[in-house]
Parts: sequence; C-alpha cells; structure tokens
Amino acid sequence: MKGQCLCGVTTFDVELNNHDVHVCHCSICRRQTSGVIMTIDVKQGTLVFDQQDHLSVFNSSEWGERGFCNACGTTLFWRTKDQSYCNINAFSLNDVPQDLKLDLEIYIDSKPDFYSFSNETKKMTEAEVVALFTAQSE
Repeated sequence: MKGQCLCGVTTFDVELNNHDVHVCHCSICRRQTSGVIMTIDVKQGTLVFDQQDHLSVFNSSEWGERGFCNACGTTLFWRTKDQSYCNINAFSLNDVPQDLKLDLEIYIDSKPDFYSFSNETKKMTEAEVVALFTAQSE
C-alpha cells in the first residue's frame, strides 16, 4: 500500500499486518495530534520511504520513536527503536481500507474523561503497554 504526508513530500510503501486500528491515549500522542492517534500495525521491515528528504524521527521514549514529515508536520509512524514493531497513522494511507475495525485502546488510564468511543475494544493501561514492550526488547 502507498501512503504519504499531508503535503505529499514524504511518501512510502507499506504492507499492513491486519486491518485492526489501535488508538493511543498517552499524553505524547494527545499533545502531538491534539487528540488520539489511530494506527495500524505493519509487517516488520515493510515500511519503506520513497521520498524521505523531509522525514524526521523523534526519540520519544527509552524504547520508542516517532516519524513525521518536517515540511507539514504529519505524524507518520511510531516504532520501537530496534524496529521490531511499527505502526502507521491509519489516515496516512492513500487508499484507506474500507474494512478497518477499531480494536484496541492503549494508555486507557491516561484518557481524559471528556471523550469516549462507543466501540467495544480491548483496553490496556500504561503499565501493561510498557511491560509488553519491555518484555519484547529483552
């Protein structure tokens, strides 16, 4: 599948792992997007940038980093530093699959009270997410 940033100067090809959408409520995602970010997991090693002169990577935690277009600011991906796991902004795809399903909400204990999704989803707390990625990196 092909994707790009808002202004089109950063483009990529990717293979999706599935069509499950994950929502992150962490303070970093909320600050970065002024809301939640909706992502889709990608198959390891398949995120390949065709045009990346304006691609920047921000070191956002001990084990994670975020990619974005430094020309328009579009959030493109989050991945572990060892690149064993990566997800992309669901809406950065040129052709968003019609069968996407909201599946998981992470950092649920950081979610502000003023919004909620009506979909039934799996939910993980910050501690559960950190434990999952810490275990994967060992």
